[in-house]
Amino acid sequence: MAEVMAKGVNFLYAKRYIETNYGEDRWEKVMKALPPKDRDVWSGGVMVTSSYPFSAFKAMITALSKELGAVKNDELARIYEYVADQSLSKVYKIFFRFANPSFVIKNYPKLWDNFFNSGTVSVPVAEKGHAVLKFLLPEIFVDWLAPACLGYSKKAVEMSGGKGLAMKELGKQHIGTGEWEISYELFWSE
Repeated sequence: MAEVMAKGVNFLYAKRYIETNYGEDRWEKVMKALPPKDRDVWSGGVMVTSSYPFSAFKAMITALSKELGAVKNDELARIYEYVADQSLSKVYKIFFRFANPSFVIKNYPKLWDNFFNSGTVSVPVAEKGHAVLKFLLPEIFVDWLAPACLGYSKKAVEMSGGKGLAMKELGKQHIGTGEWEISYELFWSE
């Protein structure tokens, strides 16, 4: 199976979040804690439009959590709120303000493609205050998906006028192709 790649937007804005919130000295400590191959990815001049090994991103999140003494999932959710906010162009942000949250969530599959070149997302339900997301993803995403989905969805819902996003896992199962099917239910108020 091919290596799972993530687009540079994940790397660029995660780094910016960490440097802004914790300082460049902390960022350097996190980089020193990484294995050389992962450190090379991060120090190689990350470009938004290029793709990089997702394993290097996950290694950075683990090193950051250890450095901060923070709960990994909580920190990852905050990072993805920031990534969502920073990665959307002004046009998207204006569009989000005039759209309702269910419409924005319905477009999750298109947005996923802006961040990753692996996995698929479907939205079988998207209505006022409620949605269901279904992911079919390689195993590398399993421990990362819930907090990232929560952070990204929270920002998307808030940008389109919703608030109080809550998320609950509906199911998680390994399917024979080496992939996982994971579903979440989202609730918010408008």
